[in-house]
Amino acid sequence: MPLTPQRCSSAAIWQGFEHQWEYNHRLNRFGSYVRRLITENGLISAVVGHSAASGTGEDMAHFREFVTEVAGVGGVAFQTGVAETIVECQRGDLTPFVIRLKDLELNPALQNRDQYTVVLGGFDIYALEHSEKIMTLDLEVTDPTLERDGTRLRFSMLGELCFDCRSPECQLLPVRLEVERVAAGPDQESESEVPEVPEMPDLRPKRGLDRRQVDRVARWLKRQLAQLTDVEDVKQSVVGEQGDILRRRLFSLFGRRFFLKFLNWRLSAPYVIRVHYLIIAGDEEAFSVTESADFEHAYAWDMEHEIHQEEVGTLPVQVSGQDPRAYAVNTLAFRHIFLDVAIDETHGSDDPIQWGKGMHFLEWCTAIRDIQPYDDGVTATLDLFYKNWSDAMNEVITLTTWGAVRAGGHARMGARLALLQFREAASSQQRALPGRIYWPGRGLSAQHDPRARFERRISLGPREKAPSVTSAVSKAQTAGRRET
Repeated sequence: MPLTPQRCSSAAIWQGFEHQWEYNHRLNRFGSYVRRLITENGLISAVVGHSAASGTGEDMAHFREFVTEVAGVGGVAFQTGVAETIVECQRGDLTPFVIRLKDLELNPALQNRDQYTVVLGGFDIYALEHSEKIMTLDLEVTDPTLERDGTRLRFSMLGELCFDCRSPECQLLPVRLEVERVAAGPDQESESEVPEVPEMPDLRPKRGLDRRQVDRVARWLKRQLAQLTDVEDVKQSVVGEQGDILRRRLFSLFGRRFFLKFLNWRLSAPYVIRVHYLIIAGDEEAFSVTESADFEHAYAWDMEHEIHQEEVGTLPVQVSGQDPRAYAVNTLAFRHIFLDVAIDETHGSDDPIQWGKGMHFLEWCTAIRDIQPYDDGVTATLDLFYKNWSDAMNEVITLTTWGAVRAGGHARMGARLALLQFREAASSQQRALPGRIYWPGRGLSAQHDPRARFERRISLGPREKAPSVTSAVSKAQTAGRRET
């Protein structure tokens, strides 16, 4: 059933995220997005979602989602959608991708309008096989082209991904240790251990470890492993196309059996990237859209001095457009975002097993906030922040998470924004929606696991319109003439 113009005149504009693990991880799943939901009784809501899943270690993710709701926009209609593709990422190589949307049918409320634009509605990335360390995410949406007598639209979402993981938990060697619970009875087969994990547990008691001692022990173990196995020869000799080839039982301990599985070397990491988008169509006088220049931000860190977002991760920006006093709502959206991080080569050269430039991520923020009208446009704060380690993360290192050690590196992040100005609309303040996700780790797939997602619904029902400044001035002038 096609949406009526009234139902299409409201939307939630995605404006980014703040995300923080309690200690650093590979990327199993990660996302931030907004999508539209229409209930059976015809009510329209926006679903604001966040996804998070680590690799081996369990952890709690803390996040905030930023959105601005607009409702009852006169002369404007919105349409949301999502598209995805599989990206076969070769370790350490930058892999481009393109998602083309051809002949996308527009809702009747969006057809034959004067102007169109498309902005990002968020993204969701998840591993199809094994988790890797993210190095690059570059994502943008192209300008739309109207086709077929104004009823269909064509545009693309394109970008690049890069992952690299050469540390022990990333299948450095073609072996994997597996654990199974011993069956209760002698005639029963053992079953793979699948622990029951609460969806939202209380915070765990933390045990602190001396980070320097952990580093010394880890380096010693890696050197011994490198000497015993000749890692480079192993890397070259075990490349293959087949899957698991051999599984041997090692020993039993504490009611569990331990197996060693021999695998083929994996040099690629297939990831699915799912991109959400928001189409905006309207009359020429109803809204204005102005694209900003590219904003970029770069910084570096070492292994001794912790960095903080308020010190190195914020960028004041200004986007010029039309006089904001002539519009009821002036806000910003993303057209392009990118993240590019790499480990410090001097640190990597000191590690006999850690080659490559991938690193675990602890914190990632890409968000627009504090949007204010200013002269012929708006000002805002653009959060662009990536963090690999913190002093506090060592408080949660245990025997199974000993690999969560710090690394020095550098980050380059950026965005290109769209200034959206709506002449007649219900005014709305930006919302920062907090939440958290508990993920049990242990190499579980996050592709279909609901524990890796947190979604909430916000209503986009009709509101009282805030008249534009120009209409308010006209009314005041009319009232003045009547008095005279």
